Amino acid sequence: MKFLKHIYYIVALLSLFLYTSCENKRDDSGTLGGMWQLTEWMNADGSLAYNKPDTRIYYKIRSNLLMLQELPGPDVDIYFMTYYHLEDDDYLVINQPYTIVKNTELDTVPYSIDALRKYGIPSNGRLHIDVLNGDIMQLSGEEGTLRFRKY
Repeated sequence: MKFLKHIYYIVALLSLFLYTSCENKRDDSGTLGGMWQLTEWMNADGSLAYNKPDTRIYYKIRSNLLMLQELPGPDVDIYFMTYYHLEDDDYLVINQPYTIVKNTELDTVPYSIDALRKYGIPSNGRLHIDVLNGDIMQLSGEEGTLRFRKY
């Protein structure tokens, strides 16, 4: 009986070590997290802003990172990565963007927010979250409205 008690303590201790050694890599961005495909981009005046039927724009959101990519773009090995934060739970605010170029010596190059205009990001980096649920995201900024579907 004493032997089983020692085994129980060893198993409990081992379980504690395994549990505490695991890193939490779960995405904590809630409904905002995931891969979003741009389905409609309208200018502030209601006219169509993006009309490239052969390409798609994607926002990939995980934790506090936002990846922006146009596929198939001129070079599929290049995409933008930026940090973002939520302000008052209503605004998505973009911080310093970087371009990522795979398989190069200098793989991250800083850019200004204006470089993200081709993805619908306004020059102030602020997008209002109009609609956000498990299937649809709608963002609006100075220059218009972006509508996405969860991909």
